[in-house]
Amino acid sequence: MNRAAFAARPGYALAGILVLVVLSYASLLDWRTSDAEWWFAPWVEHIIQHGTRASLAAPMRIAVEGADGYANYSPPYLYLLALASTASAWLSAFGMVKLVAVAGAVFCAGCVWHLLRALAAPRTALVAAAGTLLLPSMILNAPVWGQTDTIWAGLAALVVSFALRGQWAAMLLAFGAAVAFKLQSIFIAPFLLHVVLSRRVGLRLLPLPLLAYAAMMLPAWLAGRPAWELATVYLEQAGTYRWLSMNAPNPWAFVQYARLMSYETGVLLGTGLTVLAALALGVLSLRWRRLEGADLLLLAVTIAATMPYLLPKMHDRYFFLADILAYALAVCRPRRWTIAVAVLIQLGSVGAYVSHLLDFTMGKYLGAMLIGAALLILLRHLALALGLLRAAASDVRPAFVGAYPR
Repeated sequence: MNRAAFAARPGYALAGILVLVVLSYASLLDWRTSDAEWWFAPWVEHIIQHGTRASLAAPMRIAVEGADGYANYSPPYLYLLALASTASAWLSAFGMVKLVAVAGAVFCAGCVWHLLRALAAPRTALVAAAGTLLLPSMILNAPVWGQTDTIWAGLAALVVSFALRGQWAAMLLAFGAAVAFKLQSIFIAPFLLHVVLSRRVGLRLLPLPLLAYAAMMLPAWLAGRPAWELATVYLEQAGTYRWLSMNAPNPWAFVQYARLMSYETGVLLGTGLTVLAALALGVLSLRWRRLEGADLLLLAVTIAATMPYLLPKMHDRYFFLADILAYALAVCRPRRWTIAVAVLIQLGSVGAYVSHLLDFTMGKYLGAMLIGAALLILLRHLALALGLLRAAASDVRPAFVGAYPR
């Protein structure tokens, strides 16, 4: 079948992708990681032994060989483990962890589809969304590692998707739900600030993220966990590690390796720089052109890559949102530079993953350089979109493939 015929029948492409997904995921589900074996699987066993209510009422104390501590993930993840624990007659605790992780990958693909439908043709959106399941960082995060960055990143992608559609209430609710699942969702906050200010979202809608967060914590509160603990669940996580970089592909990996500054100085300096960058991207861009369509997605990609690149104390997985948004931008605006950005960020993330999973130390340093190069490209094209630079002839093309009816 020639290329034109294949493009005319996206069902073939979709079927091919799904076959590859099943084969690749099935072959990797047995991969053992310390997170799954030392923490997540024991959490599931605790839930099975003590019951869901008792496991949600207080942080679970886990003591296994190689690890000793409390379950410090936000309650929504524990809800998913509790749900998976109902399959204890058929799956091991480790298998249930991987089940949740793969379900998160499918959820993320659905969120990417919703985002792509705002900018791309239906067939393109469907096939490309399925393609996210084959992204290297998706495969390494879910079936290999057993992690669920797919869920908070998927919810953050919905923030962008609802913004593109002008659905402000849904946008704010999605943000609150994302933050309730994982604090790293705050990376998209500058984008939210830009949208709220430039679109003049009504003040009456601004409490919605808090309501969504509270709703996500409600089952744990009903189980008996104090409301104050649920409101401050991330404070304990902030002081867990005293490292400027946890294999994150950002400049702090170099600072930490060369011991250029103390931990305290690095945290203070990095946080200050990140806040300034967040304000610049979220507020200063309002002085120029109002961003629409794929240009608004470009802003989201730039923010999602900039925040973990400047922040200290980042982990290897925290560029996952940038991974999927850069991929979505390359699908909606297929240019050489968007494809280059998606590839560079993806390779940068993979470098960080292999630093942890395969103990390939150089991966995070190579990743930092690759993502730094992607950021330079993104900032240049964001300046073009804002009218701060004069566009070259190669930059003057239709903004996106298809359009969401307004």
